[in-house]
Amino acid sequence: MEDIRYDGELTYTINHIGFVKVQRNRDFSFPYKNGKDRHSLIMVEEGSLRYQFTANKKELVVDCGTVIFIPKEYPYLATYLQDGTIIKILVFDMDSDESPRRFDKPIIQKSSELSAIYKSIDYPKTNNTVFLASKIYEILDMMESEQTVIPSKYKKIVPAIEELNRHYYENRKLSYYAEMCYMSESHFRKLFKEYTGRTLIEYRNQIRIAQVRKMISSEEYSVQEAAYQVGFHNMSFFYEIWRKNKI
Repeated sequence: MEDIRYDGELTYTINHIGFVKVQRNRDFSFPYKNGKDRHSLIMVEEGSLRYQFTANKKELVVDCGTVIFIPKEYPYLATYLQDGTIIKILVFDMDSDESPRRFDKPIIQKSSELSAIYKSIDYPKTNNTVFLASKIYEILDMMESEQTVIPSKYKKIVPAIEELNRHYYENRKLSYYAEMCYMSESHFRKLFKEYTGRTLIEYRNQIRIAQVRKMISSEEYSVQEAAYQVGFHNMSFFYEIWRKNKI
């Protein structure tokens, strides 16, 4: 079976999604004195910008191929540094009670993987909310992994999490993962829930649902085909989980 998974720990819900592509010339600037009302993921497709942040008095120059995350309500001033500068912006909200603390300040990152994701975002897919949501989850997962430091208390369960992310379509019992981590089932269950905020089944189902969304957005799979490939062999159960994990 081809592994076309989405690797991500989905501990938050994304909603109120929007997309805009902007082109400006040198010296154009715009102050967001109170920040934006939604989180922003901004990728510079051509040219460069300077971001000046009021909160910490820091300044960042962002050039072609760079992605910057700016939290909502985070004040800043954006200034275009070159003529014909083009940026792609994804805006969205997260459930406030579950928004990861790592996303409470600006993050800047540059990689070919992030650039490739943004290149795939263009008309007519910019009108597809499910498609945009899958891309936001993917981008945040990449950025979050760069920021994550796992507390020593939870390092024992990392092999299980990695196994779940790689082979989410397998219906293994909790005992399989507990043995992998050389732990009792009760201790493993407790640490897993503490670290992920989910039971093992809930965690696996969220990965599966994210992958189903990605497969559907590719327009190469029907809902039933995607559900079956990720491990849902009962469609009634699948729709129940789908409703619980709405974007």
